[in-house]
Amino acid sequence: MEPLFVLLHSMAETGRVKVVGLYSSLDLAEAARERARGLPGFIDEPDGFSIEQYEVDRDHWPRGFVRL
Repeated sequence: MEPLFVLLHSMAETGRVKVVGLYSSLDLAEAARERARGLPGFIDEPDGFSIEQYEVDRDHWPRGFVRL
């Protein structure tokens, strides 16, 4: 199965993360990032974007996590 690309935006001061969208290709996710960079809120934090690749139907935190 083909991977999905998740476009995320996080704010450094709060650590909050927003899912901007899910895309079928890296090119589509990068194009969405460029569109979002000019929108209210995002324009103030243009470096807060990241794109993550995920496989569908697979656990991505198989060992859990530790709170710091």
